[in-house]
Amino acid sequence: MTDTIIGLMAAWLLLAGSAYIAHRQDLGLSRAMLIASIRGPIQLILLAFILHWVFDITAVWMQIILIVSFCLLAAQTSASHHTQPKQAWLATSIGLICGCAVSLPWLAWTGAIDSDSRALIPLASMVAANGMNAVSMMFERIKQGGNAGDGMRIALIPTVDTLKVVGLVHMPGVFVGMVLAGSPPMQAAAAQLTVLYMIIASSFTACMVTFLLMNHWLKRLVK
Repeated sequence: MTDTIIGLMAAWLLLAGSAYIAHRQDLGLSRAMLIASIRGPIQLILLAFILHWVFDITAVWMQIILIVSFCLLAAQTSASHHTQPKQAWLATSIGLICGCAVSLPWLAWTGAIDSDSRALIPLASMVAANGMNAVSMMFERIKQGGNAGDGMRIALIPTVDTLKVVGLVHMPGVFVGMVLAGSPPMQAAAAQLTVLYMIIASSFTACMVTFLLMNHWLKRLVK
């Protein structure tokens, strides 16, 4: 336990150093970085305590409630990047839910992923988190004067770039985790590619639905 705490503190000092430099350069990031570094461990510890309960869920309606909850919470973060946070939260929530609805049932039905909670819930959290990041980047781009096309293109650049260099520069987490757990490399590669394809499709869907809804509602407000 002591070695674990020392390792975490060493890693946190890297973040704290970055936050200090951001503060000195007046980038407006230091406070958010430090708060996130404190919230993150607390949230992960709480998650560790409830995972055994989450993985035991077999009812489809309970799975849906958890997935929708992920989307609602993620939408709150993305909405903070828009000048109309209430409308942005609702639009992003619907967009993220659509992203999950497009990707997860299809992959479960085709057998690409398991439909039990042990597989479905973590993957849903990945869809919601990556969709949140994409929508946030789209909102920031639009707020700076760009159009929706530019916003969606920039929002998807990180994931598409990851797919371009996967296996060459980047060994993603799913692949590394499965290999370390003893899975055959080809099986790990297939699982990782499935996740990357899922993230790109769901993030694009989330951005598209969110923008269309915001554009429709903002036009009505102007009228």
